Amino acid sequence: MLELCFDQSTQGGLKMAQHCGGVSTVGLVYGAVEGATDSLSPPEKQEAALERARREAAERRRKAVPLGGNPRDVLALPLALSMGDIREPMGETRRMLLEHWYEEIMERDWRRTLEAAERLKNCGPDETVRIWADGLPDSACGLLHAASLLAGTRAQISVVLLPPWKVRLDGIVEIYQGWGEVSPEEFGAFLPLEQPLTPIVLRMLSDRWHHLQEENAPLRAVVNGRVRSVDADFYDDCLRRALPMGRKKVARLIGEILGREQPGVGDTLLANRLRVLLERGEFRMVQEDPQFYRSVVERVR
Repeated sequence: MLELCFDQSTQGGLKMAQHCGGVSTVGLVYGAVEGATDSLSPPEKQEAALERARREAAERRRKAVPLGGNPRDVLALPLALSMGDIREPMGETRRMLLEHWYEEIMERDWRRTLEAAERLKNCGPDETVRIWADGLPDSACGLLHAASLLAGTRAQISVVLLPPWKVRLDGIVEIYQGWGEVSPEEFGAFLPLEQPLTPIVLRMLSDRWHHLQEENAPLRAVVNGRVRSVDADFYDDCLRRALPMGRKKVARLIGEILGREQPGVGDTLLANRLRVLLERGEFRMVQEDPQFYRSVVERVR
């Protein structure tokens, strides 16, 4: 079985999920809470948090349902198709756009992406493809694009759509934005949500992708559960709401948007839009730093 996703983080998680369980390490990022009044000292709080993380990790390993398979069969198409020109999703224009947005894209990674696309297009009737998709714009666009690659095949295709939340047995609600936030031990728990993509559904998704290609808008966003073409300024109001007045460091401004509004896009797009608003005079640079994220900006109007 081929496992398909749309970002490298999820790809790594799926590879680990194939043979998860057993021994694993636990990492912990600990921060003291200002104004805390309980009696534990900071080292005691850190140890308590680490112990809690160990217990939770052990519980995940105990409940893990390995996916099985070969890591070489875990494919990714990390093309960021919610942004930019999509007339040639696997072409040189897309590679150059990725380099522009992310400063560097490894030639090896790009080659693997092209190889993954070819492998999908050449699937035979005896092959199965399971797609892991979520509601993030890149993943939603990726699903449509993948459907266009697979529509001409006779492979058996299914999809696992990530639900917006999951209620644990202890009553805690876990909220997810994308598969990249799911631990490897938990992927198997979502297999009951797997559903087939019949040829008629696959064709519908493929037709939707071709329609988006014809529109070729600057951006694509998920609006009311559907991928739609939108203007380049679609996320500008997020920046305005995050800084109605006063001044902030760019890193804090963008971090607050990602944490509070969870727009489903990365910091790169928001940083680029902030640069546009700076050029237009809607924001002003108060303290410029060679590292843009360290700069301080303020709202002008």
